[in-house]
Amino acid sequence: MQAGGLPIEIGAHSVGVIDGGPGLPIVGWSTTGGDLRIPHFVGLHALQVLPALGLLVARFGGALSTRRRIGLIWVGGLGYAGLVGLLTWQALRGQPLLAPDGLTLAALAVWAAAVALGAAATFIGQGSSSARARGAE
Repeated sequence: MQAGGLPIEIGAHSVGVIDGGPGLPIVGWSTTGGDLRIPHFVGLHALQVLPALGLLVARFGGALSTRRRIGLIWVGGLGYAGLVGLLTWQALRGQPLLAPDGLTLAALAVWAAAVALGAAATFIGQGSSSARARGAE
């Protein structure tokens, strides 16, 4: 600690502000600075979200080839990891969840476009593998 400076807190969940300041109702996430509990919360919920995505693709993606269903799961998993990374980056820069700067909003737009393009890319191609197999006969 430098003379006259604030002590460095190690192990705190808030970034750029002191722990215990104003927070969002119910969850208490910081409204004045970055909060590492947000990416932690979102990352842990991947344990529910990704299996639910798999169930949805299995239930409603019956007309899709196995390759495309697996591709959608990969896009979902990588997109979710990207969202956790984006939230971590925002928190480490000391920004509250509901007050991102322009750079964070631009990164969010790039993330959303990448996920949308990845999902669309799973449908681009020569058709399903079963259709190609029938065409070869």
